[in-house]
Amino acid sequence: MNAASRTSEAIDPGFALALNPLNMEARVNVVTAALNAVGSPDLDALSALAEDAVRLSRADARGFSLLGAVQERADNPAAAEALYRLALSHSKTELHALLRIAQLHLARSDVAGALDTIDLILRRWPDYWQQVEAIFVSASGDAASSPVLARKLDTLPPWRARAIALLSKVPSALGFVRDLIAAAPDFVRAAPGWGTDRDTVIGALASAKAYGDAYGLFLSSLRAEEKELAAYVFDGGFTRPPSRSFFGWRVNRTGATDISLGPGGGAGGNGLSVRFLDSPARPGMVSQNLLLPFGRYRLGLEASSQSIDAPKGLFWRLRCGGGQQLTRLDVPQGTAASARLEVEFDVPATGCAVQNLSLDTEVLTDSWRDRYQGEARFTAIVITRL
Repeated sequence: MNAASRTSEAIDPGFALALNPLNMEARVNVVTAALNAVGSPDLDALSALAEDAVRLSRADARGFSLLGAVQERADNPAAAEALYRLALSHSKTELHALLRIAQLHLARSDVAGALDTIDLILRRWPDYWQQVEAIFVSASGDAASSPVLARKLDTLPPWRARAIALLSKVPSALGFVRDLIAAAPDFVRAAPGWGTDRDTVIGALASAKAYGDAYGLFLSSLRAEEKELAAYVFDGGFTRPPSRSFFGWRVNRTGATDISLGPGGGAGGNGLSVRFLDSPARPGMVSQNLLLPFGRYRLGLEASSQSIDAPKGLFWRLRCGGGQQLTRLDVPQGTAASARLEVEFDVPATGCAVQNLSLDTEVLTDSWRDRYQGEARFTAIVITRL
């Protein structure tokens, strides 16, 4: 009989409860289904079922939570809240009581209380994320509640990255996450995942074409050792590994190249090394987005090559975000000792709010007639305003 009751508790909880009055899961399902059904439920009968749940197992917090739900339906919010809190005194993770307490906090504009409760929910049940997403969005856009949300996120809850990713996708919340990252204290910046959170927000600002905000946040969020690398080209000496940042060096790894960036990338030191693996090498092997103001500039490059065979050229190209080419600087083929290459260019006053600097070829298809061989090394790339 117990086995039959357990089998039926989800699909026919009334039948399961009749088979076994001690089946708490069936009792919870009966009361919950009745409260959620269309029409007016028999609250006295439901209250009796919930009271029996408490009597049969006082250690099971769900009984008190059921009684609270019945009292809430009976328009007795004070009694309902007392029962929800009693349920939580028995079990801090009683889900229904947590959800209702969070909603009661929000109804009173107690955002801090709501977020503390939501924190408990998400730590125990991450899958309930979609049920609280709207609360984060609403809090981020309210002048009174946004500082409360910011303080909560700065306690580094396990759902912080998820919240920042969510809010970065909401146009009205972009200002909030921008300010959150910009004002982050040192211990937050030192925490695992900080760089990913920062790059998520910078990428969202760039996608919204708020390039000035994105670049300003990038510069203001650099660590002390990174600030020394800031220039028109960030880390023009290729001293660090590839980045996920919109304004850092990005590497497109394919089977056509072996790319090393940072220590070991140059000849015995820092730099960028691109070794071609006898395959067609497409454009965009290495790239970085820039924010150059209107004016005239010089692009300078320190490069060397070893047995380079590039059927459709190898060059650094600077383009506007819309695709307009500003300049191109070719890399010598064959074998060449380290040399400095330079070219001057202009950034127009309009239509070029952001630029992209990339190591390119003219290869558009994977034709084996365009197989690239050899190795190119770059120890510095610099843009200077004239």
